[in-house]
Amino acid sequence: MKKIFILFLAVFMMVRFAAAIPAFARKYGYSCEVCHAPIPHLKAFGEEFMDNGYRIPDKEPPRATIDTGDPILLLQRELPLAFRFDGFLAHEPNSDVKPDVKSPFVMKILSGGNLSNSISYYAYFLMTEEGKIAGLEDTYLAFRNVFGTPISVVFGQYRVSDPVKPSEIRLTFEEYKIYKFAIGQSQINLSYDRGILVSYGTKFGTDIVLQVVNGNGIDTPDIFDKDKYKSFVWRVGQSFSKKKVKIGLLGYHGKEEKGGVTNTVNYFGPDIRIRLPKVELMFQVVRRSDTNPYFSGTEEKQNSDALLGEVIFSPWGEKGRWFFTAAYNRVNSAWNEFDYQTLTLNASYLLRRNVKWMNEYTHDLEGNHHRWLTGFIVGI
Repeated sequence: MKKIFILFLAVFMMVRFAAAIPAFARKYGYSCEVCHAPIPHLKAFGEEFMDNGYRIPDKEPPRATIDTGDPILLLQRELPLAFRFDGFLAHEPNSDVKPDVKSPFVMKILSGGNLSNSISYYAYFLMTEEGKIAGLEDTYLAFRNVFGTPISVVFGQYRVSDPVKPSEIRLTFEEYKIYKFAIGQSQINLSYDRGILVSYGTKFGTDIVLQVVNGNGIDTPDIFDKDKYKSFVWRVGQSFSKKKVKIGLLGYHGKEEKGGVTNTVNYFGPDIRIRLPKVELMFQVVRRSDTNPYFSGTEEKQNSDALLGEVIFSPWGEKGRWFFTAAYNRVNSAWNEFDYQTLTLNASYLLRRNVKWMNEYTHDLEGNHHRWLTGFIVGI
């Protein structure tokens, strides 16, 4: 009983560091719940706000910018800055460290805003993740309505999977494994990369996204692209019922080289998201094929199948304080050492709109590594 008391006392002491006024809420005078339910999960309005380059057309505060007298210079009166702090206490019965203080697990500085009515930027510096300095992750310029067309262009560093669902807005500590897994010595996955993303939206709810990326992630400290090849990604999506239902199809083709040996990687699979008044569902499947992920002398094409299922339940609606999430992650590979299968249950409570108390249990269905976790996510 004494150990349990100390554990929960330590968790609640973290709240002392949680005073917060997030940047965009401060600019517009809105509550965080206008875009998030709960933080960091985006509502439909939050997604639209992000797509508009972090601005609300025709509702920009008159004092948000400085009048310099220069028609081609937009200066924000205040540089939008925000901080995110994640801290947890974890218990993994079969690990070497059983009760573990994972705080700060994440500490990041975020900024995003407008350079004009059609140009915006977004960047965050991950000061620490898992106790180590991580550096820049999302960092890009976004150009909307290029040459007066419905075409948008993103240039920089981002997650390849963002057109489906950004992992950064998930409600669970457990990652979306479908985007992060790689096979053998391959550096290709659907997570962070550097490239150019072009999107085109129609008035019928159809979205077409094309990407050209380096194809080796961002863990390349000396060079940006380690070989001569680029990867090509596409996704076609269709919205129904006022964007309450979204379905899509993703494709990826890339090649990588190591020691003069190449590996060709392809992804293909559908996804669907459904938004109901109190329930949101997401389901995605991809098949990945590799021709030589160990870069050996003999090519042998093998497949790996990955699946993500997620249900978010808000019993009191978007303005409520309790949110419940169930997530299922699975990777089933021809190389058994990369198999992965977990079931995650999460219960989150909003102490404040920008202070979330999170409790989570993840059951490893492949092995015997289970995790209990409690802690806080804070937007400042």
